[in-house]
Amino acid sequence: MFTRLFFCLLFLSIHAHASDFRVGAAKVDITPKDGTPLGGFYRFRGSAGVLDPLYAKTIVVEKDGVHAVMVVLDLSGTVRPVVAAARKAIQEQCGIEGDHVMISGTHTHSGPQQPRGSLMDDITKVNSPPGLAYINALPALIAQSVKEAKAKLVPVTASAAVGKAEGISFNRRILREGQQQAIWQPQKLTPKDRPAGPVDPEVGVLLFEAAGKPVASFLNFAMHPTSVGGGVKISADYPGVFTKLVSERHNADMISVFASGCCGNINHGDYITGKRRTTLELGTALADATDAAWPTLQQLKTFQPRIRSQQVTLKRRTYTEEQIAKAKDMAANMFTKEFGTVPMAETVCILETIAKQNEPLLAEVQVIAFSHELAIVSLPGEIFVELGLALKKASPFKRTLIAELANGSIGYVPNREAYPLGNYEIVSARGEAGSGEKLVEVALKLLGEIKAGQ
Repeated sequence: MFTRLFFCLLFLSIHAHASDFRVGAAKVDITPKDGTPLGGFYRFRGSAGVLDPLYAKTIVVEKDGVHAVMVVLDLSGTVRPVVAAARKAIQEQCGIEGDHVMISGTHTHSGPQQPRGSLMDDITKVNSPPGLAYINALPALIAQSVKEAKAKLVPVTASAAVGKAEGISFNRRILREGQQQAIWQPQKLTPKDRPAGPVDPEVGVLLFEAAGKPVASFLNFAMHPTSVGGGVKISADYPGVFTKLVSERHNADMISVFASGCCGNINHGDYITGKRRTTLELGTALADATDAAWPTLQQLKTFQPRIRSQQVTLKRRTYTEEQIAKAKDMAANMFTKEFGTVPMAETVCILETIAKQNEPLLAEVQVIAFSHELAIVSLPGEIFVELGLALKKASPFKRTLIAELANGSIGYVPNREAYPLGNYEIVSARGEAGSGEKLVEVALKLLGEIKAGQ
């Protein structure tokens, strides 16, 4: 009788464990050595010193043997070769399917550059020995982060809330009365100026707790991390402050991960007052908004992770012979003359497009969900906030978090209406007008499939 009872209890224990919703989280230092080429600007900057370290932060979700992985790098973005190599290593070392892995970048402008296969590589010197050494080592570090996170899997409850951080993010494209073209990130508005679009003040909060103790959080907000400026010291920018404070305030051992929302046209520069908030001020404001939302966290009913992804082929932009000739002339003189950011960006984009005109412009859209109440969408570029807001509004999920610059990047992705207004983000866009709307359409299709359990 005792033996039968023992085996019955053992079976129930094993079965209960198998059906648990589990999460593990880890972070691995990816801070570069001095001299590593930095990204975020149209010039070479070799790193020299560290303000705060960079990490590959990972959350692994598992139920009934199915895993989903969210990795966020304290880097300006992601590129397809690194993502592919990391996914391959993760599958080999962790037994997790590569297409179940989402890899995005926070978009800090104070971290290493990654090869883009364009003139930008020459400008930033990313193909120099220090740059290549960093990039070649990165996939293994990402895989290590996932391996460590998987080893920490524990039964958890998941909960979510949405906070508001208002007054710290601003649409950096401005329309001026009497002008046909948008103005890009002015210092201060004039009476004739108005923002060309909205902002997204929502702070997404996804929390995982084991036995009532926070073990991981996934945080989401739409604003360019450019508060450190264009120096040569390494920094995770405001996401580093934000995640550090959230962990310190709720559990020092918790891994807090920040995914950048749709902020292609959103900065922190306050052109209303002319004030430039510090990295500490921005991170603190977001941590305060998270704290304010904390009491409203609602537990999610979780299920086995569902993952969908789709490769989307977009149409590349076309250019006149005059535009191409001008770009070639500027490129020939780019290393001996001074040019502004906007013409340099346009030159890089035109020459890349011409060189790759016979290659498809591929963009991966990926969706992960483990509850009917919340989904995470990844998009591969600097996505305009209008597209993110439209996606959230039309999503069949109550809460939708969006990670941009994920699984590779195709550069800026404006909404259709922004193209005729020109300026920096538009001349930097690789895809033709309507590309962003196509990505949103595909994301909504995938969200619908997951919601329906297909």
